[in-house]
Amino acid sequence: MKSESPSAETSGRRRGSRLTNTGFVMALLIVGIWVLVALLINPRGEFPLNDDWSYAGAAKALIEEGALKLSGFTEPNLIAQIIWGALFCLPFGFSFTALRISTLTLGVIGVLALYGLLRETDADPGTALFGALLLAFNPLYLVLSYTFMTDVPFVAVSVLSLYFLVRGMRRNSQFEVVAGFFLACVALLIRQNGLAIFIAFGLTYLTKSGLRLRNVFLACMPVALGGAVQVLWSQWLKYRQMVPAVYSIQEVRVLSPRSYASGQALVLIAYSLVVIFVYLGLFLFPLLLFVGRRRLAELCASRGTAVATLGFAIAFLLPVQRWPIVGNVLYNLGLGPATLRDTFILSRHSLPMAGKTPLLVTTFLGVIGAVALVQAILFAVPKAVKLQPFPAGKRESLEMLLSTGLIYLVPVVLLGSIAEAFDRYLIFVVPLGIAVIILLVTDVGARKAGSATMLLAVASLVLYGAFSVAGTHDYLSWNRARWQALKNLTTEQQVSANDIDGGFEFNGWYLYDPNYRRTLGKSWWWVAGDDFMVTFGPVPGYTELRRYPFRRWLPPGGGNILVLRRTTPRTLP
Repeated sequence: MKSESPSAETSGRRRGSRLTNTGFVMALLIVGIWVLVALLINPRGEFPLNDDWSYAGAAKALIEEGALKLSGFTEPNLIAQIIWGALFCLPFGFSFTALRISTLTLGVIGVLALYGLLRETDADPGTALFGALLLAFNPLYLVLSYTFMTDVPFVAVSVLSLYFLVRGMRRNSQFEVVAGFFLACVALLIRQNGLAIFIAFGLTYLTKSGLRLRNVFLACMPVALGGAVQVLWSQWLKYRQMVPAVYSIQEVRVLSPRSYASGQALVLIAYSLVVIFVYLGLFLFPLLLFVGRRRLAELCASRGTAVATLGFAIAFLLPVQRWPIVGNVLYNLGLGPATLRDTFILSRHSLPMAGKTPLLVTTFLGVIGAVALVQAILFAVPKAVKLQPFPAGKRESLEMLLSTGLIYLVPVVLLGSIAEAFDRYLIFVVPLGIAVIILLVTDVGARKAGSATMLLAVASLVLYGAFSVAGTHDYLSWNRARWQALKNLTTEQQVSANDIDGGFEFNGWYLYDPNYRRTLGKSWWWVAGDDFMVTFGPVPGYTELRRYPFRRWLPPGGGNILVLRRTTPRTLP
């Protein structure tokens, strides 16, 4: 056997050094952009956002009392995130800002993990950077990184797990596969959806090794591991009598036959599927421009499928008069749920609203992206299951990523059909979609997008980033004003929280009661009395006591948080 010549060895070392240096520079660039964005947005603020008041309460109890106490409003497994958040609170005590920083840290780790995953699937540094930044500037991913919600921690740990699993499979590294499974267990202990990773790995192993009895047994082992972790955690909660009131309630609804008893069940499932793909098509649209028309055309070669998908989408979306189609994080012209009574309950237009034209354009781009995404999946499936040729070193990666995304989407589609899904559930699929599309186009060929298309791709990424940064800034800005108003109302004016409708987070943080019964004419979020109300605008039957201004970037200008007092007597139901 001939040994390598000194010149060949030197050349190999130089290539390896260049790759290492490039990866280091790209990682620094990603972290630098993330930190710069954080400085622009400003994550500070001692207040909860969205559902994270219930998760923050558990972290607070762990820090201050050394005990695990889950709110009744806790649906996910959560324990891994509580421990992570508590670590960031150790230096100075409980703080919502510290919890937010813990999520921001995981957020950038998720972006870096996606860059590494894309490089592991043979994407060049520029393509991997574009894909990573597309995740970083995804509006749902960015705004949720400034909360203590479970979505971003779950996505970040899951992508890191997939990075190690894909790398371990490609390199036959048991250590990296074990690291991937450990991280998959951590992801599962944040959200139950993490089971998708274990099932996908089992299917990938079975496809790779063949349908022999021994291989079936080995393929079931990762599924058994994930199932055991989930069952042990659930049983421990029952043993300690700590099961939250709404724990795993969505799983129960998805598995309940009554949820699909209606004759419209199949239609609703089809509608849910269309909505989900339109959202994903919109989120991945810049990448479709980036890969270029020629390579995209090879992925989307079937005109019949394109026409059928387009017609299917239009038929279901024609009755929809506005974007976004489902709610929670994205709303008309902003990010973060506007959880005050006048906007969220009464649907009063107290915030700036986009016109019909930009919403129509947004929907159109989502539909076009959905058509391309469906065709890419149909292109990928035969390659993943060995019906069409695909490089052996890449097939396992394609199988793992594609099956993880499709398995994850099954319960989300079913939840959407019973109006139980939120837009934020889709961010898990975004990095998987990015990875699968890039994996497919690198196999199609090395042709790049034309300069005009590339310019459009970069411009669309910048536009996404601008919207996401501005929307996240505004979300925190009006919440600072809201909580300043509530602080003054409860401390300076000595008004009890029981007499205030301060919005979902305020009433949840101070007044959550699993036995609360909704009262006609009051907000559903645990309002005892609503003699005082905090809103974006005027409400009939109330007079304004004081207003708190805040700065808005989308559109540029200012807004106000109003403190209102009831002027008309409440009518008993």
